[in-house]
Amino acid sequence: MRTISMPAAAAAAFAVSTSLAAPIVMGAEASGEDAGTLTAIVVTAERRAESIQSVPLSVTAITADTLAKFDIVNFDDYAHLVPNLSFGTGNTFGITNGREITIRGISGTNTTSYYINDTPLPISIDPRAVDLQRIEVLRGPQGTLFGSSAMGGTVRLITRQPDLTRAFGSADVQGYEIHGGGPGYMVSANYNLPLIDNQMALLVSGYSTYNPGIFTAQYGVPTAATGPGGPWPTLTVPASQPRQTVDHLGNDVEAGATLSLTYRPAALDALTITPMFMYQDQSNNGFPLADYYTENLTQVRPLNNREGDTDIWQFSNLAVKYAAAFGTFIESASYFHRYARDTEDGSELISIGGYGGPPVPTCVAGVYCASPSPNWVKSNQLTDELRFESSFPGPFQVVAGAYYNKLRQFIVSAEVLPYDGFGNPAFTENIPRVNEESAGFISGTYNIFDKVEISAGVRQSHLEYSSAYIANGWINGGPSDSPVATSQKATTPRFTAKYKFDSANMIYANAAKGYRLGGANSEQPSICGSPWSDGTTPYGSDSLWSYEVGTKNTWADGKINTRLAAYRINWNQIQQSILLACSFHVTQNVGSAVSKGGELEVDGAPFEGLYFNMGLGFEDAAFTQAPPGSPLPVGSPLNGVPRWTGSLLGDYSVPMSFGKGFVRAQYSYTGSSVSDNNPLAVNISTLAQRQRGGYSLTNLFVGGKQESWEASLFVKNLLDKRGNLGDEQSEISELPGRPRWMITPARTIGIDVKKQF
Repeated sequence: MRTISMPAAAAAAFAVSTSLAAPIVMGAEASGEDAGTLTAIVVTAERRAESIQSVPLSVTAITADTLAKFDIVNFDDYAHLVPNLSFGTGNTFGITNGREITIRGISGTNTTSYYINDTPLPISIDPRAVDLQRIEVLRGPQGTLFGSSAMGGTVRLITRQPDLTRAFGSADVQGYEIHGGGPGYMVSANYNLPLIDNQMALLVSGYSTYNPGIFTAQYGVPTAATGPGGPWPTLTVPASQPRQTVDHLGNDVEAGATLSLTYRPAALDALTITPMFMYQDQSNNGFPLADYYTENLTQVRPLNNREGDTDIWQFSNLAVKYAAAFGTFIESASYFHRYARDTEDGSELISIGGYGGPPVPTCVAGVYCASPSPNWVKSNQLTDELRFESSFPGPFQVVAGAYYNKLRQFIVSAEVLPYDGFGNPAFTENIPRVNEESAGFISGTYNIFDKVEISAGVRQSHLEYSSAYIANGWINGGPSDSPVATSQKATTPRFTAKYKFDSANMIYANAAKGYRLGGANSEQPSICGSPWSDGTTPYGSDSLWSYEVGTKNTWADGKINTRLAAYRINWNQIQQSILLACSFHVTQNVGSAVSKGGELEVDGAPFEGLYFNMGLGFEDAAFTQAPPGSPLPVGSPLNGVPRWTGSLLGDYSVPMSFGKGFVRAQYSYTGSSVSDNNPLAVNISTLAQRQRGGYSLTNLFVGGKQESWEASLFVKNLLDKRGNLGDEQSEISELPGRPRWMITPARTIGIDVKKQF
C-alpha cells in the first residue's frame, strides 16, 4: 500500500507506426552509408555545442538518423543501446510512476535526471521519439549543470527546431502482428512550414499507436491453489462472479502531438524566440505484468475487478536566445502538467487477512471480498533557467546561470471497500507534496596552448521539501495527519582536465559530486509498530564522489571512432526504500557502497554502405559499509544493477535497380541483477533480494529506398525473449509470494512504409 480497447474493425486493419524519418540526415551514421567516413556527432553535454569526440565526459548520443532507421520510438528502445544504463520498475508505486533508471550503479528515486531540452521532467514519462534531433545520455554526476537529481547521470531528449528556409515533411505508416496479442499499428507525420521567409516557421508533428495486449485473465478462480505463493486461506468465489476468460489485456493505446514555432525578426536576427507545446495521452486496459515468473502470460484472479491505467501530460516551453558577439544568453521557461490514474485490485490481500482480516458484516467469512483501489497522481511543475554561454576570444570560456524549479504533486488513494461494521472505509490517503529548488551555477574552461584544457564548476542549490500524509480507514487505525518538511543547501562541484595529442586523440579525467535531499518518513499506521507508528522518522541526505578517466580516439583515416572510460564512485549514506511487514514502506540510510567499471563505444564506417556501432559496459556495484541493523549487509549488490550491458547495431546498404536495398540488425544484452522492491524486511534487519535474470534482444530490418520512399519488413525481439524489468511495487501491497514482473515486449513482425515530401 502506498504511504480502450480498440474497435475490432480498426484493430484488424493492417496499419501503422513509428517515429518520423528526419528529412535532414544528422550524425555519424549517415556519412557511414554515403561515403564510408564518419562525421562527428555534436552534443551539448556541457551546455555548449561540441563534438562527442572532444567532450571530456562519457556520453552516448543517438542521432535522428539512428532513431528513424531502427524504429526507436520509446524509452525501452533507446535505453538498450546505452552502456551501463539499466532500467525497470522501481520503488515508486504503480505502473505509470514506477520506472527507475540506473546509470553506473546509482539507483533509486531521484538519482537520474530526465530532460526535454533544458527542462527536467519525471523519469516515468515516455515521450515518443518523434522529431528528435538526438538523445544524449551523460554518465556520472551532472549536478553542476543539471541539478540535484543527476547523481548517476542525465538523459536528455533534444527536439528538432523549425527550419526558417523551406517547407518539408514526412509520414510513416506501420502495421504489425504482436505474438500472442494480434494486429497493431502506429502512424505518424510531421510538417515544417515557413510562415515568413527566414523569420518565422512552424513545425507540427503527431502520432497514434495501438499495441494489443498479450495477457489473458481468468476470473472466478480461487487463487490459493493456482500458484506457488501460498499457503493462503482457502476461500470461496462469490456466486455473483462467474468463471470467465478475457484476452488481450495490457494493451497500449497512445496519441500525441508537438507544435514548435521559431521567430527570428529581420530587424534583430540575433534574437530567436521558440515556443513549444507537447501533449501525450496513454492508457491500458490491464496491467502488463507476469505473475510468479516472466514466461507466464495468464493472470488468475477470483474477482473481475479490472486493473488499468491512464497517463495524460502536457509540456509547454518558451525558449529565448540572444546571440551577442561575446556569447549567447538563453532563457528557458516551462510548465508541465500531468494526470495519471492507476486502478489496482486488492481483493485477494484483503480477503486472506493481509491487514488483520476483512470486516463484517460487509464481507462474508470465507468468501472473497471486493476491494478495488483507484489511485491518482496530479502534478504541476514550473521551471525557469537563465544562462550565459560565452564565445570570448582567447583561451577562457564560461557557462553560468540561475535556475528555479517548483513541483506541486497530489497523490490520492481510495481503497474504500470494504467498509467495516461502523461505516469506515478500508483505507484512504491524500499526500500533497511540494518540492522547490533554486540554484546558481558556473563552470569555467581554460585552454592552454591548444593542448591542455582545464575546467572547474560548481552549483549552489537551496532545496525545500514539504509533505502531508493524511490517511483514514480501519487499516490505518482511524484518521491521521503527519506533516513533514525539510530544507537543505547543497554544493556540487566538478573538476575536469583533458589533453589533446592531436585533433583525433585525447585523454581526460574528471571528478564530480552528486547529492540527494534527505527527509523524513510520515507516521505509519499502528499496525507497523514502533518506531514507525510513533511519529515522523528522519533519514539523511546521501552524496557521492565520482572519479573518471577516459580516452577518445579516431582511427583509420576517420573511419573508426572509439570512446573508452573507467570510473569509481564512492556513495555514502544511501537512501533505500524498505517494505515493512505491515506492507507500508519507509526510507532509511542503509550504508555506503562503491560502484566501479567502465564503458567502451565504437562507431565505424569501414567502407561505403556499412555503418556499425558497438557499446559495452561493465559495473561492479556493492555495499562496502552497513550500520548496525541495516537490511543489506556488506557485499550485497545494489538494486537493479547488471554486471554487463552491451549492444551492437549494423546498417548495410547496396545500390539496387530501384535505388538502394538495406539490411539492418540490432542486438542488446542486459545481465542479471537483483531487486529490492518488494521483499519484506523483518524488523528492518534482513532483506532477501530477488534475482532478475539477464536477457538479450534481437531486431532485424530488411527493405529498400527509392528517392523519397522507403519500405521495410521487420521483426523485433526475434527470439521472443521475456526480459525481466523488475517486480512492480503495488499501490496496495504485493500478495505474499506472488511477484508481478514487468517484461519486455513480445516478438513483433510488421511492415513499415515511409515517405518524405
